[in-house]
Amino acid sequence: MKNLILALCLTLCGGYTLLAQRSKRWTLKECIEYAIEHNLQISQGSLQVEQNRITTLQNKAAAIPTLNGQANHTYNFGRRIDPFTNQFATNRVLSQNFSLSSSVNLFSGLSNTQTILSSELALIASKYQNAQLINDVSLQVSNAFLQIILADELLSIAESQLNNSRIQRDRATLLYEAGRTAKGDFLQTEAQLANDELNVITGRNRVDLAKLTLAQLMGLEDASDFDVERPDLSKQEMSMPPYNERDLFTVALTNQPGILGAGYSVRSAEKNVQAARGAYYPSLSAFGGIGTGYSELARTVTGFSTETQNLGTFMGQPIDIEVQVPVTELTPFRNQMDQNFNRTFGFSLNVPLFNGLRSRNQVSLQKIALENARLQEQIGKNQLRRDIQTAFFDARASFERFNATRKSVQAFEESFTYMQERFDAGVVNMLEYNTVKNQLLAAQSNLAQARYEFILRIKVLDFYQGKPIGL
Repeated sequence: MKNLILALCLTLCGGYTLLAQRSKRWTLKECIEYAIEHNLQISQGSLQVEQNRITTLQNKAAAIPTLNGQANHTYNFGRRIDPFTNQFATNRVLSQNFSLSSSVNLFSGLSNTQTILSSELALIASKYQNAQLINDVSLQVSNAFLQIILADELLSIAESQLNNSRIQRDRATLLYEAGRTAKGDFLQTEAQLANDELNVITGRNRVDLAKLTLAQLMGLEDASDFDVERPDLSKQEMSMPPYNERDLFTVALTNQPGILGAGYSVRSAEKNVQAARGAYYPSLSAFGGIGTGYSELARTVTGFSTETQNLGTFMGQPIDIEVQVPVTELTPFRNQMDQNFNRTFGFSLNVPLFNGLRSRNQVSLQKIALENARLQEQIGKNQLRRDIQTAFFDARASFERFNATRKSVQAFEESFTYMQERFDAGVVNMLEYNTVKNQLLAAQSNLAQARYEFILRIKVLDFYQGKPIGL
């Protein structure tokens, strides 16, 4: 029973959590943060930053002296000279060798220094490039977010017109049944109602499509219950900013990550050229090491013994002498470590005379890479200038359109109010009434589109100023 109750509680909690997730309304900030976290291109950019960081660390470590240890355990069979005793050996001999070696580059035409500086600049450039990806994704998400709000606004206008058409249809039905209006006017209201119902269906589909577009940008796997939090944009200031496109371009050059990253890429390429030129100069390095070893042939004299040796015969008599013969034993491992200890130290100078034009060609390739980086930076600046000019033109055009449509809506609202009074009085027919109503609907839709388009254009201009994107 306890397990059953526990399982029931977990099921209810899980269902509540799932329901809460499905009923969640996403704010623009949450949409942007989620999209940045799950965007694959941004993840790739982060990996590139990490790769450049490791490359920079490796280039810095290359300037540090190296230290390597080595140990050999060797069995030799056959005739050889033992390297520790200088004795001939024909049987199996066990020898061991231990060493530590170190080297450091003292001078190589400053190639190492320039390579380190180049990798540091490339690391900064990759960070800016990834920041540019984040900004681009944020702008795309903001655009898609506003499209949802716009589609929702247009849907509200269409639903309002549909409700009005239903009221007019019901009124026309009563008049037609009472014989006070012609059948044509009654059918006109039916046709208008059907058209407004189609507009509502189209509006709902537009909202669903806008939600799907934003969900796909964010990388959501399931967008069936996706919805956003509608911010209040009624108090949004609808005026052009107090600057021109030239001022905006000057500011954008100092804050746009793509331009800043391209500048660091140029500086990195310049350091690569200087590093490649370092191959023209002689290189000087120092090296040193210590070592010791052990051999089974090494012996230590522990004493002497007397032995009789025959030198031959004289007048038929053997000649024997007594000689001192050393008594030896295997030299202990610890003693051999001290006896065979050795040290080395020296300098190595390498003067490049001819290497198959490798250095010259490498310098030429780095110069080409530098020129390409400069062209890429200029291409980015030119594209930024065009984008800002286009954004400023679009903002000004949408502002003018907003003002024009706002006046148009005011005029059509007054016209529709007047037409409504005349229609209620039976002075005008249904065709004239629907004509004015459709004109008002079109004007309201145009005003909503102009409002949100202008808001988006202003957000784009704020983006080029380096301001955070938000509503």
